[in-house]
Amino acid sequence: MALDHRFRRACVTVLAVVLCLAGAAAVQAQTTNASVAGTVKDAQGGVLPGATVTLVSNSQGTETSVVTDSLGNFLFPYIKPDTYTMKVALEGFTTLQRSPVVVNAADRLGVGTLTMQVGSMSETITVTAATTEIQLRSGERAFTMQSQAMQNLGVNGRSFFGLAMMVPGVVADSDTPTQVSNLRSNGQRHNANNLTIDGVSNIDTGDNGGNMAQTNIDAIAEFKVLTSSYQAEYGRATGAQVQVVTKSGTQNFSGSAYWYARRSDWNANTWLNNRSGTKMAKSKRDDRGYTLGGPLYIPGLFNTEKNKLFFFWSQEFQRRQDPVGQRRATVPTALERKGDFSQSVDANGNPYPYIRDYTTGLPCGPSDTRGCFAAGGVLGRIPADRLYEPTLAALSVFPEPNTPGQKGYNYTSQEPDKNPMNQQLLRADYQLNNNWRVTGRYMWHSNKQELAYGLQWWSIGSTNPGVPGLNVIADVPGRNWFLSTTGILSNTTSLEVSFGQAHNSLTHYTEEEKFTRTGAGMSALPMLYPGSIQNDYIPDMRFGGGRLGSPAYYHIGQAPFTNYNTTYDLVANLTKVIGTHAAKAGIYFQKSLKPQSAFAYVNGQIYFDNNANNPYDSNHPYSNAALGIYNSFTQASDFVKPMWMYKNTEFYIQDNWKTTDRLTLDYGVRFYYLTPQYDTDEKAANWRPDLFVASQAVRLFRPAVIDGVRVGYDAATNTVVPVSQIGRVVPNTGEQYQGTFRGGTLTDGNKLRVSPRFGFAYDITGKQSLVARGGFGIFYDRVQGNMVFDMATNPPALRQPTLQYVLAKDVAPGVSTGYNPTVGLSPTEYAWKVPTVYMWNLGVQWRLPASFVLDLSYVGSDSKHLLQGRQLNAIPYGTAYKPEAQDPTRGQGCSGCSGLSTTPGGNALPDNLLRPYQGYGGIRMYEFNSYGDYKALQTTLSRRFSNGLMFGLNYTLSRANGILNQDFDNTSIDGRQRERDYGPLGYDRTHVVVGNFVYQVPDLGKGPLGILTNGWQLSGNYRYLSGTPYTAGYSIPGIGNINLTGTPDAGARVVLTGDPISSGHSDDPYNQFNVNAFTAPSTGSLGLESPRFTMRLPSTHTVDLSLAKSFGFGGHRRLEVRLDAFNALNHTNFTGVNSTINFRSLTDHTITNLPYNAQGVLVNKTGVGTISSVGPARQLQLMGRFQF
Repeated sequence: MALDHRFRRACVTVLAVVLCLAGAAAVQAQTTNASVAGTVKDAQGGVLPGATVTLVSNSQGTETSVVTDSLGNFLFPYIKPDTYTMKVALEGFTTLQRSPVVVNAADRLGVGTLTMQVGSMSETITVTAATTEIQLRSGERAFTMQSQAMQNLGVNGRSFFGLAMMVPGVVADSDTPTQVSNLRSNGQRHNANNLTIDGVSNIDTGDNGGNMAQTNIDAIAEFKVLTSSYQAEYGRATGAQVQVVTKSGTQNFSGSAYWYARRSDWNANTWLNNRSGTKMAKSKRDDRGYTLGGPLYIPGLFNTEKNKLFFFWSQEFQRRQDPVGQRRATVPTALERKGDFSQSVDANGNPYPYIRDYTTGLPCGPSDTRGCFAAGGVLGRIPADRLYEPTLAALSVFPEPNTPGQKGYNYTSQEPDKNPMNQQLLRADYQLNNNWRVTGRYMWHSNKQELAYGLQWWSIGSTNPGVPGLNVIADVPGRNWFLSTTGILSNTTSLEVSFGQAHNSLTHYTEEEKFTRTGAGMSALPMLYPGSIQNDYIPDMRFGGGRLGSPAYYHIGQAPFTNYNTTYDLVANLTKVIGTHAAKAGIYFQKSLKPQSAFAYVNGQIYFDNNANNPYDSNHPYSNAALGIYNSFTQASDFVKPMWMYKNTEFYIQDNWKTTDRLTLDYGVRFYYLTPQYDTDEKAANWRPDLFVASQAVRLFRPAVIDGVRVGYDAATNTVVPVSQIGRVVPNTGEQYQGTFRGGTLTDGNKLRVSPRFGFAYDITGKQSLVARGGFGIFYDRVQGNMVFDMATNPPALRQPTLQYVLAKDVAPGVSTGYNPTVGLSPTEYAWKVPTVYMWNLGVQWRLPASFVLDLSYVGSDSKHLLQGRQLNAIPYGTAYKPEAQDPTRGQGCSGCSGLSTTPGGNALPDNLLRPYQGYGGIRMYEFNSYGDYKALQTTLSRRFSNGLMFGLNYTLSRANGILNQDFDNTSIDGRQRERDYGPLGYDRTHVVVGNFVYQVPDLGKGPLGILTNGWQLSGNYRYLSGTPYTAGYSIPGIGNINLTGTPDAGARVVLTGDPISSGHSDDPYNQFNVNAFTAPSTGSLGLESPRFTMRLPSTHTVDLSLAKSFGFGGHRRLEVRLDAFNALNHTNFTGVNSTINFRSLTDHTITNLPYNAQGVLVNKTGVGTISSVGPARQLQLMGRFQF
């Protein structure tokens, strides 16, 4: 007993330290404790005050008691998720016992009226509780999956996020979601969700969706998703509240050892691989782990009844070699690497040896080759003395072609990634007495990935279509811990306090020598800022422009990437019962620290695109590289890593009022004080258009002809500079960086936001079998940090100028030229706002026979102030056609002058000379003006696991509308975004049907026969999703945005002339839509030719099945062997269509990439309208688990 007392004092001391940290620490916790309420009456319906109601944990034996008030009501405000036995005792009445009472995370469980009979307290009447409770105390929509169900359902990828796909209104980006941002709930964007583990936030504040620490299904006791109208105590998110509760130890020692195995040889090959004769990519997964839990006690001294202190330990070792889909890319041929383009072909496989020599000023094309290279009389061969070795060497970085003779590609690959991970979790629960409980948990993981293709569209990788070789190391460890206490201060007052931390770090780099300037032979490549280069990495090099099909490139210009993210969580909730009111108040304080390297091109970024507007252009991206011709060149002046921080303070008050036996009202208000993220190092800068004064703008050197030579010229000062300085700043002519400002806080948005919530539950029959429920609320969320982080790339602290239409040899360090290049900006709207969602639902729950529950609800939302990008410094529509926008040197026949182009917009001045904010390049402003809406009918038929059967089936009919799919999408440059873009969002799914079941086959025999016939279980999932929207695009050789819209900053759209899918989806995988329903856009387009989306992909159907056999070894010991078959029927799901229509020219709208020829013969399996991607084929997983 002395030891027990000392341990209790130690816990109280730790708790006191936690409370003292409240003023200095931060918070992002959401409670997972539940509440249980009911009323005690006698047989005549009279209320019984003073009755003692006790909840006894069936797993730990712990007890918690309350006393009914003057109206016979009782409330347990903070109950750990578990299965309980409820006991009700009162002098003069027989003791009532009800079991099981299943309490899920964050439940508002109403057990209804408990009726006591007159008699002796020593007598006990046991009532078996209904297997399935319906929600009687709240209007929120929430869905729970318990441990037994989780372990019996095969989940592809073994991530608990896969369970969220069973929730009505939730769709995932893939069949194997691995983080909360892979989910979209009730039409919200993917980064609108919140994830907590045991009440502690576990999301990366950079993208509002990545994992901090990771754990696995075998360590989880419960998984819950709240999707609509949740109560005022929940903040942080406007989408789903995903809550994970880890397992606890029990009174008896228990544990498991398991192994999950997957091999590519067990799987079916995909439809695309079978079509092309490609072997399946090799893959292998081995997930091994174990769990152990039980009481911590010392016989005769401490916890002798094993009902006070418990532990749970989990460890898992994942060794995964994951496949990727086949990649098809175009890489330089052996001849092209030597500067010989005599055998080169274009994107359609047609010969293209027309490599233009800009020094001749003569045309170069199929009809006139006078201006083409033809060394040694061979058309397309560049003379050796014209090759520029530092950029020619860039072509040899890529692997050599391995699939010649194909249209649009010459290289295929399918290299797996290696993803080893170790996960650990330790949890302890201590019941100090019947009124107080303390819980602590620490989880951490290590994860050092080896990625053949790197991280696409991020700091370092080979972006789609991708080629291997980078072998990027992604080191991503994480941890999450918390300490909490809950207790009863009096019969009507309870307290909950929790403190925790989550942390991760991300480091991305490559150690491959060929991606260094030395190893690639590019050491002599001149740079603007040689000192900013990191690890001697080569620049990011791109080869667009439309001449090549699927050009490969490596994205390495921003490497290495490094950051860490730490959040601290403190939450305090106080509950007070006053008659029929259960009032609750609480406070959050949240803090995030995130030092992160800027997404800046410190190693440089080169676009070798073919572009008719570039006076040096040679007609081919690879020949541009061979000649050292840049369409553009960008480099950042420094490697910076600001320290980003934010603090939130949130508080709330709510009331759950049982107005009558049938009606409960749930109302409250939450207050948010959300501060923008700020840079404590003051390295970042923002920009405001109202601070820009046009009369004080710098002047730029303009093109001119002087003495028969094309040069840069400033008429006001009569200054002549080399042609490479065209578009650069004329010295001493204004303030170049006007409008920018530095400081810690770069946006102004600190204000109190009010979030009212209201819900109700009405027992229609008075028998707790048919309940009407509804709710409404206003919800706020933080915008993701990546928006703010881009401000670290703004001047004056960091400069990232872009040189347009320049020769590589003319690039020199910025300080040596005396003329500053223009720079682009990534500012954020100064008037900082936060996403705001008005959310509502109305429906009924109906308890059916055999423990089934039917839920039918209408769910809706209206979203405001969503993040979007907008190009503020856009060249207005039609500008490139205006006389004053023409380059006066075109067609002058001078040295360095290009001939007149016959293409509209082809003679325009360089872009930066046409922009409204002179002195700047692009200014991509992040704004808070996007919006969307969602309306759905959601139906669920469910049965909790009971008597060997669990069943769930839900159907959602919905429409998700908006103008942009995600935060970083750009809106219209002219403000006509609703006219141009409003409609179904890219993740809209009209129909979604999801089913799941677990069925334990009854035992059929005894003895030896029973070994074979008993212990079988069948389970499965079914998913049907209607296709997502998509539209047709276009490609016209040599034609870019500026030639069609008069601006490079906005594109045209194909012209819709008919119905592209008049009779639904075609069964022909090579004819998915009617391409004749479209034609090419015309010059002068405003991008209004067709809606944003005009078609939908085919629907997908997936059946996952699992068959398990258990062998008992006495007691709780058993061995389970299970076979999981994902996509068991091997149904081919078409998930992508090649929707790019290749037109021959601006004036000839003949489609050049049709799959069928005029005779109806299939000649191009990858042509327009053909299937370009499919879902996974059947995959098998074998599991073995021993439990005791």
